[in-house]
Amino acid sequence: MTDIVDEDLAKRLLPLEGGVNFRDMGGYPTADGRRVKWGHLFRSGTMTRLTEADREHLAGRGIRTVIDFRTESEHAHEPNEWGMGLGQGYWRRSHNETFGNWSQIDPEQLGTERDAEKVLEAGFRRLPEQQAEAYAEMFRRLASGAVPAVIHCTAGKDRTGGGAALILSVLGVPREHIVSDFLLTQRAYKPPTSRSEGAKPNPDPKYQKFALMKREVLAVFSSARPSFIAAFLDGLTEQYGSAENYLADMGFTASDLEAVRAHLLERT
Repeated sequence: MTDIVDEDLAKRLLPLEGGVNFRDMGGYPTADGRRVKWGHLFRSGTMTRLTEADREHLAGRGIRTVIDFRTESEHAHEPNEWGMGLGQGYWRRSHNETFGNWSQIDPEQLGTERDAEKVLEAGFRRLPEQQAEAYAEMFRRLASGAVPAVIHCTAGKDRTGGGAALILSVLGVPREHIVSDFLLTQRAYKPPTSRSEGAKPNPDPKYQKFALMKREVLAVFSSARPSFIAAFLDGLTEQYGSAENYLADMGFTASDLEAVRAHLLERT
């Protein structure tokens, strides 16, 4: 199983010197027998470390859209200069909402890994509301054909994971593949542990409390576990019935979603 996962990851990770979990979401099968197009939809973590060679590589891929889910403080800490260079192709909203309820976390209340998992699961359930504005803009861009497109946050795991799962759900990708795509982050993302590896201490007080957690508990926050994305998918179904209903509540029509599929799926 490990060899299969590694092979899939190697096929998806872009060959970038300063890339963080930057990978192609193409190739997944859909329930109607089609496949997601390669080279049209990407997911990533922070892009602040991209080198000149990386930027040339991405320019060659013709990327037209970058949706940045991060907060004001995250962007100030690690600005996406490459994305902003796309002009109107780059989109980010002004907000300071942390993922889930991280800003209210009391490190002393998180004594076990399971305690931390519950925090992440609750956060994933909140994503459809917390990132509604960003997810709506993401679908507007995709429906208009502004692809290839990249969606990203800091690790390319939580907010991006929800966005990726939402897109793949609308495209008709079976749940097992949506979960598998999410779990690739467990191997693709390695949190920097020193400045020599690109780590920069975030001065935002919200992040400083993580230094007070036990190492094994803290590790949960950078992990990608099945229960996290399951919480997102189950919460979406329980509250809205389907990904399509969630988007319908935001004003997207059936023809809008068919346009997304036309732009991102291979023709049969």
